[in-house]
Amino acid sequence: MLAIATAVATSTAVPATSPACMPLEHGDGGSPVITALVNDAGPFAFVLDTGSSGTTLDDRRTKQLQLVPDGSAEQAHGMGGAIDVRLFRLSRFEAGPVTVRDLIVPGIAAPSLASHDIAGLAGVDLFGRRLVTWRWDRSCVQLGQSGSKPLGSGWKTIGSRWLKPWKVLIPVRIGTARGWGLLDTGAQKSILSPGFARVAGLGEAAGSEVEGITGIDGKETPLAAYRISAVVGLWSYSEVKVSVAALPLFDRLGGMDQPVAVIGMDWIGSNQFAIDYGAERVWQKASVRKAKR
Repeated sequence: MLAIATAVATSTAVPATSPACMPLEHGDGGSPVITALVNDAGPFAFVLDTGSSGTTLDDRRTKQLQLVPDGSAEQAHGMGGAIDVRLFRLSRFEAGPVTVRDLIVPGIAAPSLASHDIAGLAGVDLFGRRLVTWRWDRSCVQLGQSGSKPLGSGWKTIGSRWLKPWKVLIPVRIGTARGWGLLDTGAQKSILSPGFARVAGLGEAAGSEVEGITGIDGKETPLAAYRISAVVGLWSYSEVKVSVAALPLFDRLGGMDQPVAVIGMDWIGSNQFAIDYGAERVWQKASVRKAKR
């Protein structure tokens, strides 16, 4: 998840009259990976991140493309907190059917995946105001017109909260405790705020310590792991793993003491969802996932 303090895109995706497919690959931890040409060079691999308001590029690629910083430094906010970043102007970013011109991106270290050489995050600035349908069964995201319904049967709209710039939260229930979860395909782990863990009664249970999570600031935050049953919109989970951590991100989602969560790829898995960035609506297909070992 990433947010930039200023607007990071000066143009939107090329309009489409019918759904088009942006190809997806699966990386470490189920991370969705796309390939893109940057200033007609590449292709480069990017993690497609619904939690990131802006697309990013790492230091190696900004040097390779001989990019010059555009203006003064700005602040970027991720899971681990805020850092100062330099901004760079791209003349062209092309990923499948999407072409964005004159795009401003921050220079930030890319996620480290063994499966792919990742150049950065592909953020939701690539989608403009389109309907974006995540189709894991077709290894793509379908890009359609805002206001239309996702193709196929079984889709239902669910309640959602929208926090600008484009942080999309959907309902989460753990027992009788209710809260909101950020749909974050850029996160491999699902994480509860301390406030959500408390109202869900997890503070009274012994959680095992697991490895920490490192944000864009390079600082590691320790995680405590639990096994729970949960409902996320129309998705149900039985005895699934979840982590609890005091992420600075939660302050941007309503507060560390509030029942908020990050819904990462360990919970999203192959579940299908669609986000209409123009109409501010979220769609899901109901499914049940069993706990992993």
